[in-house]
Amino acid sequence: MTNGLRIFLDTTSTSSAWVYRLTGGGLQVESGAITSLDALAEVLSRHGAHLTDLPWTELPTFGGPPPPRTEGIWSWDERRLLAGPRPDSLQLHPRDGRTLPG
Repeated sequence: MTNGLRIFLDTTSTSSAWVYRLTGGGLQVESGAITSLDALAEVLSRHGAHLTDLPWTELPTFGGPPPPRTEGIWSWDERRLLAGPRPDSLQLHPRDGRTLPG
């Protein structure tokens, strides 16, 4: 198993679900379900610097259409966008048409 933070679609249970697992390198082992944009944002705010083995384009989304411009936007739900330059510095922004910080 790779050290660091992994976010992946767990297909081993009866219903597939997005989960995270933090392991190795002196890190306390931690895992759990990612069921919402809030949960994803919280996991990344705490452990995003350790993200491994996942292209940004494969983070889960939680409803609503993709935004017209996805540069710097990594996930979303019907009301908000998760945006930022690095996995450990992402912030939630409302989908209100304003320009996102850069």
